[in-house]
Amino acid sequence: MNEETNNKQEQTQQETSKQDAILQELKECQAQKDEWKDRFLRTAADFENYKKRSEKERVMWITNAQSSVLQDLIEIVDDFDRAFAPSLHLSGSSDSASSGGQATQSNEVVDQSRAGFELIYKALKKLLEKYGVTEMKTIEHFDPTMHEAIMQVETPDHKPGDIVQVLQKGYLFKGNVLRPAKVSVAK
Repeated sequence: MNEETNNKQEQTQQETSKQDAILQELKECQAQKDEWKDRFLRTAADFENYKKRSEKERVMWITNAQSSVLQDLIEIVDDFDRAFAPSLHLSGSSDSASSGGQATQSNEVVDQSRAGFELIYKALKKLLEKYGVTEMKTIEHFDPTMHEAIMQVETPDHKPGDIVQVLQKGYLFKGNVLRPAKVSVAK
């Protein structure tokens, strides 16, 4: 009987050892599963961050490309502004040999040409507005983020740092400075 009891105890110990080994293997498998799950979650989060970052970069690239083209269009608007400046208007013929009919006809051609250019100018400004380009509103005090000081002038009518004259208009593109306004500033 003693031998039988020893055999049973030995079998019980072997079964317990096997169960312990199986439990140990199970714990290792669960640890590996948790590690792989953690890796998966981190990789998924990294991928989501990558997608968001890529989308932001794509939008920024498109905005920069649009800015470049729109800056070139603004140069054309500047040319129209200079053409329409009051000091450049033609006021009829100064040729004394011209007859009254020729002067009137010449004025009509100039007026028609001007009207045509004004239509083109308005269409161009409307196109810029469609894409989010707006003229900067005139601000009285110099702001280095919005203005580029071209010169300083002494004037009793303005405080130091005030804008005396806007030499070239500034433009905003979707709320950001596309081109700073070129200004003269009071000393």
